[in-house]
Amino acid sequence: MNIGRKAAGIALAASLPAIGLLAVPGAPVAAATPHLLPAMDPILPPSVTAHSQKVGPLSPSAPFHFGVVLPSRDPAGLAQMAQAVSTPHSPFYHHFMTHAEVMAKYGPDPALVSQIIAGFQKAGLKAVQQNQMLAVSGTVAQVNQLFRTQLTQYKQGSTSFVAPNTALALPSWLRGAGSLTGFAQGTPSTGFMEAKHLTAKWAPLSAMRPTPTGATSTASDGPFSVTVQRVTDGARAPGLAVRYLVTATLNGQPDTNFLSVVGTEGPFAGAAGLVQWYSNPAAGQILTDFTMSQQQTISMAMTISDGTYSATVQLPAAAFVGPAVKVANAANFLGQYGLSGPMIAPWNPASNNVNTAFNAQQLVNAGTQAESYGYAPRIGVYTAGGISTNGGTSGIGFGVPENDATMFAGKFNLPVEHFSTGYVGPNSIPDSGYGGIEGEMSLDLQMMESSAPGANITVYSAGSLRSALNQVAMQDQVSVFSISYGGGELVEELFSPGAQQTWDMLAQMANLEGITISVSAGDNGAYSGAQYVYYGVPASIAFAPQPSYPANSAEVSAIGGTEDAVGTHGQLNSAAMWGGNIGREIGHSTLLQFLSVQNMIASGGISTIEPTPGYQAMVNPSLTGRMTPDFSLPASVVTPGYFGFFDGAENLSGGTSAGAPLFAGWMADLANYDGLQGNVNPMLYSLYRVPSFRLPGGSIMTPVRFGNNGAYTETAQDNAVTGLGQLNVDALFQALNG
Repeated sequence: MNIGRKAAGIALAASLPAIGLLAVPGAPVAAATPHLLPAMDPILPPSVTAHSQKVGPLSPSAPFHFGVVLPSRDPAGLAQMAQAVSTPHSPFYHHFMTHAEVMAKYGPDPALVSQIIAGFQKAGLKAVQQNQMLAVSGTVAQVNQLFRTQLTQYKQGSTSFVAPNTALALPSWLRGAGSLTGFAQGTPSTGFMEAKHLTAKWAPLSAMRPTPTGATSTASDGPFSVTVQRVTDGARAPGLAVRYLVTATLNGQPDTNFLSVVGTEGPFAGAAGLVQWYSNPAAGQILTDFTMSQQQTISMAMTISDGTYSATVQLPAAAFVGPAVKVANAANFLGQYGLSGPMIAPWNPASNNVNTAFNAQQLVNAGTQAESYGYAPRIGVYTAGGISTNGGTSGIGFGVPENDATMFAGKFNLPVEHFSTGYVGPNSIPDSGYGGIEGEMSLDLQMMESSAPGANITVYSAGSLRSALNQVAMQDQVSVFSISYGGGELVEELFSPGAQQTWDMLAQMANLEGITISVSAGDNGAYSGAQYVYYGVPASIAFAPQPSYPANSAEVSAIGGTEDAVGTHGQLNSAAMWGGNIGREIGHSTLLQFLSVQNMIASGGISTIEPTPGYQAMVNPSLTGRMTPDFSLPASVVTPGYFGFFDGAENLSGGTSAGAPLFAGWMADLANYDGLQGNVNPMLYSLYRVPSFRLPGGSIMTPVRFGNNGAYTETAQDNAVTGLGQLNVDALFQALNG
């Protein structure tokens, strides 16, 4: 299975690998002949290993770890009770169970557990039960012999991964298991897809020419030609980005050496937002965003270079309408880079507080007050690895992310978070294995510090989302579990047949214990599988419209993304889907090309795997499957973007990765103040149907103005672009507290 990181930032966008699950069909049978998994259900799609370089078999004496996910003894009863404790007006509403009670009633069959453990022992492997899973360890030789395969190391570009070179032969005593996990370790992903060698060079004012008419303009230098197309339809409110598609050709062909791009220059009023680049070098293209703080019509100049040739092109005019947005001094946020003067204020606890904009300050204050009495909010957060060995501020071992969070707290005079390690799985990606992991965790921790200052943060590090969730449910120590990772649901099923069902079971157990799960909906529009097409996944699957797993689970709150115009007093003036209407403003093939190499717009979609949950059918009876997101929070890097630190340096970032930990912090505040909440989706959708005059805090959601993610369009009702809208936290707080 591939898991993609759901975040975007300035030179901060990536996809991550994780450990997949393999569905094991059928119940135990008497036949002694091992069952060979059919070719259509391998541990990895054959196309992935076929597109990779075979390095060689693993050493037979090397240790190897994997997991077995066990089925519930009463899956129907588990699903029904998890729904009952989360549904308002149910007699079991919020009658949460302890972990011991959940396991006693819905855990695995002890006879099956004993049978499987005995089978592994006979094969020379050690199996230890951990909640709903078995942790299995042995040598590579033992694993190869048991499953009649050969664990092999492959390489794809700079990424190395391990996978069996054949389908697994399952002994009869193992066929009653729910699934296997951990056989594909470090599976290939798109890697750290940051733009390479981009340089910012401001075009001089002398380059300004009369504003071109229409939405396209061109310039050339000998055989080098540049075309710029404005792809944002209509005027934009200040604070919402205007977007341009820049295409460079050399001798009429895409200029793959198109490595040097510039910012924009020209006369404008007020503060400008920083430019965000989305690069697709193979096509000789970039997408660029920028925004203004005041109503005006502008045309900027941009100088484009491929290292040999250079051309300055006048950007087609863009109009900004409406009131001014909140402005800050760039020196306070990016002074480390020598920037000063007015800029559109990024989200930060000082001059543009996201808690204020989303009416969360009352809830945050309640959480902070409870902390003063020794009851800090308790949040769990997932990471695919990257736990540093050199320690952080507390010396626990979180290194860069913890130090960044401590700097963030110090800059804004916030109580410092308290860190602990809940779990480090045997297949966690090592600290040096993937730089994007630390960047993601830095963002997560600082967003939690914004919405739940001084919280107790427990980190669960694992190559598999399911093994981490299994530990969260087993330990039963956090009120919220935040996940900023995921990948297309169809791709997930290709890599790990049956993984969705296993995830849902574990999530139901966590919900039954009162744990809320907050998941980023993704940054690939309606095509959450797009980034896997270059790793052998067929285009028919990777480029199919699909929501992101595990955001598509009915047991989690899926958080989408917006870009917002924030008024001078911190109020929301208007909002659009992050990416605006780009889904229909550029050609479909161009959109897919960009999404295959770059996270760039908020995800949403309708599942073909997960059925429509009752709480969504109550609002939209015509749905054919689980729709994501449930609601949305700001995600754009430039409208206005989140200020924070990465590796000690000032940074602006975004993505739906920001929304999941923000919501997790607010829910942890609420749980600290008013008790555990579990799956809040049924309550959210119920409140959405209540007229705003009947809710003490006003409407539970604020509508989003427009957006198109490539397959779906924003509507006045719930939709597969931004869900129910943007959350009014105070309305939720008062409704639940009441």
